[in-house]
Amino acid sequence: MDLITIIEKIISWKKTSLFRKILLLISMIVMQVIITFIIFRLGGTKTPFAYFVLLIVIFGGGFFGPVGGAFLGITGGFLLGPFMPTDTTYMDMQEKFYWIFRLVFYIFVGFISGKGIRYLLDIIENLSLATLYNPITNLPNKKYFEKMDVKWGHNDRVAVIKFEEYYKMIENYDEDYVTDFIKKMSSIFVDNFNKGDQSNVFHLDEDKFAVVFSELEAKYHFKNVFKRICRAIKSKEMIHFPGLFIGISECSESNTKILQNADTARRSARKDLKLYKTYSEKLSEKSNENFDLSMEIPRALNERQFFLCYHPKIDLRSGEVEGIEALIRWNHAEKGFIAPDNFIPHIEKTSMINKVTEWVLKTSFSEIKNMERENIDVNVSVNIPLKILENPTIVRYLKSYKKKQLPLQKMELEILERDNVENFDVTASAIKTLKEMGISFSLDDYGTGHSTLSYMQNLPFDKIKIDRMFIKGIETDDNARELVRSTIDIVHILGMEVVAEGVETKETVEILKNMGCDYAQGYYYTKPLVYKEFIDWHNKYNSSEA
Repeated sequence: MDLITIIEKIISWKKTSLFRKILLLISMIVMQVIITFIIFRLGGTKTPFAYFVLLIVIFGGGFFGPVGGAFLGITGGFLLGPFMPTDTTYMDMQEKFYWIFRLVFYIFVGFISGKGIRYLLDIIENLSLATLYNPITNLPNKKYFEKMDVKWGHNDRVAVIKFEEYYKMIENYDEDYVTDFIKKMSSIFVDNFNKGDQSNVFHLDEDKFAVVFSELEAKYHFKNVFKRICRAIKSKEMIHFPGLFIGISECSESNTKILQNADTARRSARKDLKLYKTYSEKLSEKSNENFDLSMEIPRALNERQFFLCYHPKIDLRSGEVEGIEALIRWNHAEKGFIAPDNFIPHIEKTSMINKVTEWVLKTSFSEIKNMERENIDVNVSVNIPLKILENPTIVRYLKSYKKKQLPLQKMELEILERDNVENFDVTASAIKTLKEMGISFSLDDYGTGHSTLSYMQNLPFDKIKIDRMFIKGIETDDNARELVRSTIDIVHILGMEVVAEGVETKETVEILKNMGCDYAQGYYYTKPLVYKEFIDWHNKYNSSEA
């Protein structure tokens, strides 16, 4: 049973009719009566079968909450109460104290089990919904699209739409405007593409949407979308016409492949400055030529085309710089600056990820040593794909650093949650081996990947990094704020610390402090900086803090 099905069952039970709930309650009482009759026939309350009545009380608490659990505790307690002998052979009746004690105990167990199970179900539902729906627009996200079970029609199409000026809008306008802009666009998409209860609009990323539509109605739908945008500009709901490009794909493959094809078409449209393009095999071949940069990695390493930027993490309790995240960047000799999203995912799919990771680790350690000479004492974290932990070469590489007496205790490895864990025992063992060397671990982009709760429960992380998509809404959205608060509480219960990513305002910092969040990282403090810029920023920041 997949995650979406489990969530839908929890939600559907909460929304089920009162009549159905009453029927189930009556069924449970009838089961208690039947079990009581069996207990009587088998010898009375001295038999162990009396515990089956308590089991129904606990199930009742799970289904009906504390009140329902307590009610079934009353019925179960009375059925095994004054009229049930201890031993039916001699018809020895129970002492009053014992059956009253059992009655009170059953009521207590029913109430507590109802309270506890309902609380756990609410947490699981909220956290799971957080991984399947975007907290700003409440639309299903990329993970939902990839996992949903749908039978595509011959004329069905999926379009991926990305707003290219999203980050420029953040720089040029305030945060509220960008949030309102995304909500307005999502509303326009929903009004034009959703049909009844069927959701055809998906919020894939901060600046990216997907819509499902019929090829026969494509012109009608998109014409209405642009009309609505123009009306919003005229009424000054939006300041400018958004720069966007659209990629369209047929629905003839897996959901994941459909999105990939549509995104390939969108990138091609952007390159050719066309509003939209439809995916074809020819486009795919061209895309592979443009984006398969893995063959150039060795030359880039040799020619020092890669460099690191550092993004500080601030301790919210002390205000000090606790650490820095090392981010790889590529200044290509011919193509200029290449965005990380255009080369990192490709490197991760090849064996070159080992060489690049070694380079990042080596450079990080070298520059950390240089920072120590500048009287800057910070930890450094490096992003790595989960699968690299299974590579003994990287483990040997880190062990060689330990022999050289390099400060491994200052190293933190950030695991990307988008990787799927095939064997938790093997992965946990690899992490523990490195932790024994002094290295710490954190789970990056919490809530956006595969199995959030499974990762937290089965892998020995030291920190959890809450993705920026959940942090953005906490100033104005009560649901987003409660989700972040619940996540922080759960992480702390599990003995880990919390890092909030994407912090952009002082108000967000104060909210996170009040929630007990441990660390914050984001543009409110600074953008990622090259080594020299970071040194200057750190000195100024420390002076201002002092």
